[in-house]
Amino acid sequence: MSWHKVAELSELADGVPFAVGVNDEEIALFLLGEKLFATGNVCTHQHAYLTDGYVDGDCIECPLHGGRFSIETGEACGGPVKEPLKVYPIKIDGGSVFVAVD
Repeated sequence: MSWHKVAELSELADGVPFAVGVNDEEIALFLLGEKLFATGNVCTHQHAYLTDGYVDGDCIECPLHGGRFSIETGEACGGPVKEPLKVYPIKIDGGSVFVAVD
């Protein structure tokens, strides 16, 4: 696992999904208040980018069929999705956002 700089914290807005890519992985960043999270950006139900979806509390809703995932854990929390999202370790160093990818 290695750390990759993916954004500056100043680029992120509270409750607004932010898409980044590391190698071949599509990743969504979420700033929720003071907490920062990183999940896979592609819905596990059908191919749709979650960063085109809607943040509702601590969940992201897929724009295609309305499936919902926990932003913190990646777990499915509303149909039609059943498979969880991958979650990534994330850290902030000097205002830069880093994500750990295998």
